[in-house]
Amino acid sequence: MIFLLPPSEGKTPPSKGSKFAPTKLVFPELREQRVSLMKALENFCTDQPEIAAKALDLGPKQNNLLAINAELMTAHCAPAIKIYTGVLYDHLGYGTLNAPARARADSSILISSALFGFVTPADPIPAYRLSGGSVIPAIGPLAVYWKTALLAALAKNKHELILDLRSGSYEKLAPVKYLNQPIVSVKVLTKVNGALKPVTHFNKATKGDLVRAACLFSGKFPTKIDKLGDFFTKLGFTADLDTLTPGIPTLQIVTN
Repeated sequence: MIFLLPPSEGKTPPSKGSKFAPTKLVFPELREQRVSLMKALENFCTDQPEIAAKALDLGPKQNNLLAINAELMTAHCAPAIKIYTGVLYDHLGYGTLNAPARARADSSILISSALFGFVTPADPIPAYRLSGGSVIPAIGPLAVYWKTALLAALAKNKHELILDLRSGSYEKLAPVKYLNQPIVSVKVLTKVNGALKPVTHFNKATKGDLVRAACLFSGKFPTKIDKLGDFFTKLGFTADLDTLTPGIPTLQIVTN
């Protein structure tokens, strides 16, 4: 099973580490696109800082992020799991996983990245500011830039069950509905006046809990879609599989 996670918008720049090496990332066939985008983002933030700040949706106190983007190729790198911060990653708690669970996380998690396409938790990357919906003049919309290459990369694991926990613009970078393999999206819901409604505040936390529990599980992951509901129910979640609503099947996780 492959877990597709969103990145965090906030990132922690490492104080030490090697420079970026494109050969050390998963899916080496994405090397040329990664480097081209990194250089385009560097040039944009260096040559047109005011326009870049607007394009990257930076506030007046976030100009330091322009400087970070202007030095991507020479910046210190750290494992992606240490770069990405936020609620989902706090609840995933990678640093507190035991060795087998951490190995499972490294082999089954792909983090969606506007800059790198996909990275594993162990892939060394620099901190950066770029969202899935951003438009870099020399590149254009990132969904167009990445779509074909990222779908081809995912298709290399065509026998794997994909659990898509991404949201919004990151789903558009690689819309998995076009893949010919078992795919399930994840929705976190709660009951309001007897009806199920999407969760906002605890959405990311629950997704982090979900992936953590799966990585800590010592048995085999399910390989068929119809087994997912039972699998996560056994892990302690209120889980149900929706296969009737049009579109790809949805794993519904209901919180209190």
